[in-house]
Amino acid sequence: MAEIFCVNHNDVPWFEYEKAIDAEGRAQIRVKALTLRAPGVPPVQYVEYAPGHTDPMHSHDTDEFFIVTEGELWLGDDENGPGSIMFIPRDTEYAVRAGDRGARYYRIVV
Repeated sequence: MAEIFCVNHNDVPWFEYEKAIDAEGRAQIRVKALTLRAPGVPPVQYVEYAPGHTDPMHSHDTDEFFIVTEGELWLGDDENGPGSIMFIPRDTEYAVRAGDRGARYYRIVV
């Protein structure tokens, strides 16, 4: 059983996602792995997308929640701004796109 775990995303360093580097060498995605050192705690990340970044269509073998904190994150035709929560069921193909100001969101894997 997991113990109570607390973390502030401001205390965790960013790392650049190496598969999302643009032609000028700039990271299009940065991630903070908030629960990396917390055994038994579901994976939680704080994610930043550069303005206009679009993921390719993909799926995961886990359920995911996204909670938008800044900017806009598009899922299909739905624009999701700060305070929006998205749920993506396991094995569902999807792609998200950041708005003109980029996006920051929590990603929770369950």
